[in-house]
Amino acid sequence: MKTDFKLVIPTPRRPIGRARNRLACRSRPGFSFAVRLCLILLVSLCATLRLASQAEMPGFSFDADTSETDLTTGENIRRGNARLAYGGAILSADEIRYNFRTKIAYARGNVILQQENRRMIAEEMTYRLADSSFDVKNLRLGVDPIYVSGSTVKGTPSEVIVEQATATFREPGAWTPTLRANRLTFRDDDQLELDGGRVGLGRHTLLPLPGFPIPIDQVFLRYLTLGGGYRRSLGAFFEIGVQLPVARGFEAGPAIGYYSNRGLLFGASGIYERRDGERHVSGAFRSGFIHDSGDKLRDVLDQRIQEDRGFVQWEHRQRLSNHLTLMADLGYWSDSAVLRDFRPKDFYPVQQPDTFAEATYVDDTFVVSAFARTNPNRYFRVQERLPELQFALLSRSLGSADLRLYQRGHLNLARLVENDPTTGPTLRSDRIDAYYGLTRPISPREWLTVKPVAGVQVTHYGRTLEESNGGDYTRTLGEVGFDADVRASATYAYQNKRWKVDGLRHLVTPRLSYRYIPKADRGRGRIPQIDRRAFSTYLQPLGLGDQRNVDELTATNTLRLRIDNTLQTRDPEYGSRDLVDFNLGADVRFERDVGARTLSDLHTELGLMPATWLRFDLYQRYSTQDGKLRELNTGLTVTNSEWWSLRLGTHYLENNIEEYVADGAFRIDERFEAFARMHYDSRQARFVQQTYGVRQTLDRLWTLTYGLNFYEGRRREGSFGFVVEIETAAF
Repeated sequence: MKTDFKLVIPTPRRPIGRARNRLACRSRPGFSFAVRLCLILLVSLCATLRLASQAEMPGFSFDADTSETDLTTGENIRRGNARLAYGGAILSADEIRYNFRTKIAYARGNVILQQENRRMIAEEMTYRLADSSFDVKNLRLGVDPIYVSGSTVKGTPSEVIVEQATATFREPGAWTPTLRANRLTFRDDDQLELDGGRVGLGRHTLLPLPGFPIPIDQVFLRYLTLGGGYRRSLGAFFEIGVQLPVARGFEAGPAIGYYSNRGLLFGASGIYERRDGERHVSGAFRSGFIHDSGDKLRDVLDQRIQEDRGFVQWEHRQRLSNHLTLMADLGYWSDSAVLRDFRPKDFYPVQQPDTFAEATYVDDTFVVSAFARTNPNRYFRVQERLPELQFALLSRSLGSADLRLYQRGHLNLARLVENDPTTGPTLRSDRIDAYYGLTRPISPREWLTVKPVAGVQVTHYGRTLEESNGGDYTRTLGEVGFDADVRASATYAYQNKRWKVDGLRHLVTPRLSYRYIPKADRGRGRIPQIDRRAFSTYLQPLGLGDQRNVDELTATNTLRLRIDNTLQTRDPEYGSRDLVDFNLGADVRFERDVGARTLSDLHTELGLMPATWLRFDLYQRYSTQDGKLRELNTGLTVTNSEWWSLRLGTHYLENNIEEYVADGAFRIDERFEAFARMHYDSRQARFVQQTYGVRQTLDRLWTLTYGLNFYEGRRREGSFGFVVEIETAAF
C-alpha cells in the first residue's frame, strides 16, 4: 500500500503596504530562496530524526495509508487504517494524531484499543504511551464474557473506571443478564467493583448488588428460574428462585413459591466455589419452609403429616491437598413427601435423603478414611455409622520383583446404629473388621493369566444380640480360590462404507473365578445384621474382602464363569470403536442357602453400537432350571444431534414390574423444540405418566418450557398438571 508523506511548515505573515515594499527591495531573490531552502531541509531533518527516535522505541510501530506532520503542534497525523502499537497495546482508528513530544495519541473514528484480553471500542480516545492510561467517550468494552458500555471512561493498565456503566453477559438482548452501575471499575486481577449496582434482565434491572468486587468469571446472574402452573394437589402456583453474588466465589438468593391450596413456601439456595492451586472447594445448598394448610395426605409410614413442613439439602466437596479430600451431604426432610410435593425435580432422582461426612487421605500404597453417617429423618431406615474409620492397603508387591506376590487388605472400626421406623427394635453394633489377602499372578502363556487367591478375615463384635452370653463375639473366616483369564482375538478384513466399518477385530476373554469360604454364616444368630445384603439381581462380588454385607455372609463354594466379547473397528479419530459388547455370566454353587439352586440364573449383557447415532442395550436374567425369563431390561437410543432424539425402554422383573417408557425430542428450528415422555404400566394396564411440551431458547441463555402432565394411579400428584417455567440454560 502506498504511503504519502506531507510536511506542513508554518509560513510567517507577509509585510503589508510600504514595509512590505522596503523588505522586498532590500532582499535579493537568490539569497531569499537559499535561506528558505536551508530552513526547509533543517526542519525536515529534525522531523525525520524525531520520528526515527520514536521508531526506535521497543515494540513501537505506527502505520496508515497516508501521513503528514505538523511541526507547530509536533503531531504526526495518519489517516486510513491507522494503527499504533506499543507496550502490548494496539490502537487502531480511522485517524490517529500522535504527538512525538508528549507521547500522547488522539484517535477518532471506529477506535479500537486491544490490551491483552480487553477490547475497547469508541468514537474518540486519548491514549498516553508513557503510562498506558486513556480517556474515552461513549465506550464499549469487552472482557470475555462481559461486555460493558458507558458515558465516559478513564483507565490505566491496573484499572478501568466506567461512569454510568451497563454490563451484559455475552451479547446484549432482551433476556440477557444485565448489570447497571453509577460507576464500574475493572481491576487488573479480573474483578468488577460496583458503586450503585443493580442487576436484572435486559432493560429491567431491579435487584440491588453490593459493592464488593465480583470476579469476571463469576457471572453476576448465573441462576434464575421463574415458574408457574397448576396441579390438583397444589392448586395454581408460582415459583421464583434467584442467586446473586454475595461474596467472592459465593452466590445465594431467595427461593419462594406460592401455592393456592397450600400457602407460601420460602427458603434460600446458593452455590460456592473457590480454587487456590491444589486446593478446591465447591458446594450447593437449597431449603424451603411452609405452613401447609392444604390436604397433606399421609407419609410412607401411613402417618399424618404435620402442617409445618420444610427441607434443607447441602452438598460439599473439598480438596485440601493432593492427597486429602473432604465431602459431606446433609439431607433433612420434615416428612417423606415434602420434596415430592414441592420440588419434584429434586425428589425423583434421589428419593431418600442422605446425611454423611467423609475425609479421605490417599497415598500410593494405602487409603485412610473417616466416615460418619447419621439419620435426621426417622421415617427412613438408615445404617448409621457413628463413626467408621478404615485403613485400606492397596494391592502392592510383597518381597522381590521375581517373587511376584501381591498383598492387599483393610482394617475397619465402626460403631453402627439402625432404627427401624416401624415397630422394629434398634440395632447397635461395635465392630472391628480386618482382612488380609495374597495373590500371585501366573502367566505361562501371553494369552493366559491365573491368579491364586488366599485371604483371612477377623471380625470382632463388641455388642451382640445375646448380651447375656458374654456380650461380645469374634468370627474368623478364610478364603481360597483363583481368578483366571484367557485372552484371544481375531481380525477380519470386512468393509462397509455405509456403517463406516473399516475392518473387524473380535476380542474374547473367558474368565473363570472360584471362591471357597467355609462356614461364613457362623454366628449369624448372635450378630446384629446391620450391614446386610441389599436387593440386587446382578452377580455380586465373590471375594471375601470385597463384600459389604459383613454382618450377613453366607458359606461360599462357588465357581463363576464369564465370557466377555467385544467387536471393534478402526476409527480415524479414536483409533478404534466398539460395535458390539456381549457378555455372559453364571455361578455354579456347590454349597448354597436354602431355596437357592446349584446353577444360578444366566446373566446376559448386550450392547450394539453400529453407529454413533444408534445404540441398543439389553440385560437379561434367565433361569436355566425351569426355562423362565426372570428379568429383561432393554433400551434403544436413536439420536440425530441436529434435529431429534428418541429412546425406547422396557423394564421387566418377574412378578413385580412390566413397563414401557418412551422419551423423544424434536427440534423445530433454532429456538423451539418439542418433547414427550410416556410411561406405560402393563400389569396395571394404564399410562402412569404422559408429558408433552415445548422448549424455547431465549438469547441462547434461557430455556422456556411449556409442559402438560397426565397421571394415572398417582394419588399425590393428581391426574393433571401444567407448568410454564423459565430457567438458565448454561453459563
